[in-house]
Amino acid sequence: MKHASDVVSNEEIAGWIEEIASFGYRRPGTLADSKAEEYIVKKFEEFGLTDVEKQPYQILKWEARDWKLTVGKNEIPCFHTPNTGFTDEDGVEAEIVYLGDGTAKDFEGKNVKGKIVLMNVRFPMLQASLLEKLAFFVWDPEKTLKDFAHPTAWIYPNWWGAYWHACTQKAAGIVGILADYPTNENRVYIPYFGPLNQEIPEWFLAHLGLPGQLPGWIPGLWVARKDGAELVKDLHKAKGSLKAHLILTGDVEPATTHNIVALLPGQTEDTIVVHSHHDGPWNSAVEDASGVAEVLAVAEHFTKISLSEREKTLVFLSTGTHFGGPARGDITFIESNPDIMQKLVMDVCIEHIAQDFDAEQGEWVDTGLPEPRGVFTQGGSEEATSNLVYSLAVEAEKYDLQRFIVLPGTTPLGVPTDAMAFYRAGYPLYSCISGPEYLFDPCDNLDKVAVDQLNPVAAAFIGAIKKVDKANRSEIRGH
Repeated sequence: MKHASDVVSNEEIAGWIEEIASFGYRRPGTLADSKAEEYIVKKFEEFGLTDVEKQPYQILKWEARDWKLTVGKNEIPCFHTPNTGFTDEDGVEAEIVYLGDGTAKDFEGKNVKGKIVLMNVRFPMLQASLLEKLAFFVWDPEKTLKDFAHPTAWIYPNWWGAYWHACTQKAAGIVGILADYPTNENRVYIPYFGPLNQEIPEWFLAHLGLPGQLPGWIPGLWVARKDGAELVKDLHKAKGSLKAHLILTGDVEPATTHNIVALLPGQTEDTIVVHSHHDGPWNSAVEDASGVAEVLAVAEHFTKISLSEREKTLVFLSTGTHFGGPARGDITFIESNPDIMQKLVMDVCIEHIAQDFDAEQGEWVDTGLPEPRGVFTQGGSEEATSNLVYSLAVEAEKYDLQRFIVLPGTTPLGVPTDAMAFYRAGYPLYSCISGPEYLFDPCDNLDKVAVDQLNPVAAAFIGAIKKVDKANRSEIRGH
């Protein structure tokens, strides 16, 4: 692993991550997330950025107060399914209907009105070997990617379909068994967008494969795989006749969050945005204190470079509400800053500097390797894309960024990152992300951060940004 002496050290970047994570659960609109915002502002100002702005916007904050699942005399350990509906204080008592994986076929001929749907939540497998086939470039000199595969705890398509059907048919509630989750954990913060009674964008409904807006929001709970398996056994023993008592109380209320925007003028008004998001479901060191810290590292470096060496204007951005709606913070930034967007050449998004952990006997075990990371890269033309890929590939090899995969935005995944809105708006991008299994799990603490990668990743993107800085606008945008 190679390090850059002119870029802030691994230890200092890790210190920033630890401080952000120490604020607590940074869900949008919370005090902890507000503390993170103030921290980022302070850091930008410490670096010498004078044009730092907190751009406010209104959100709906979803917050659970109490949740419980009781079957007969047994209380089943559970966790609230975020951004679903609420019951009153008494909850609902209803018959359980087990629908397997909750597919449309599973719902056929079943009467779920007024009942509690029980179903398995399935996570597709992420296989690095398949990503390699789609890639522009792969840096994996030790060949560690060939056998890499794990469940994607951040992709759960069958739950959305089941939830839509359950809402449509006016079920009393839904209980998802985290059947593929690698540990026996029920505290997984998915779905991470909503909240209740806020419309989901039509393009995202299409992405989820849903035929339209959800017709109502019913309460949902998660149960761990072992507890869920026992519940299914009990249901079979009872010949499908069991009642459950489900409680999920909470509030949805207006709140304010902010996009943090800092400007570093260049010799021209052509602009590069460098960003990540500051909110997270838990202390969330990887998701995404690590991304914010990388943006800080890039900002710290460029503020030390004289104006005569910087062609383009740089905008450093930390968005809110990644966990409050599909690309909500980015969309708000794009809509609120037409002057910046008119001059924007490229977006650079850095997320999740993660260590690879495998689950062994229900415990997370460090593999000693970084989690594989994909960088979605797209220019304004085929030639521009080739130039961007080459520039990044040079930096990846220079800093020996193991398990590094450069992908087009046109893969079946699209661009499933915080740069999604920039990509959909047609802007060139580098969007770096990894998807560890524990991403939305409360175990996401500093030990999950790939600390030895922090300086090299920042250095590689600084190098790539410098190449974009010297390029003509048309070489990146294609026009």
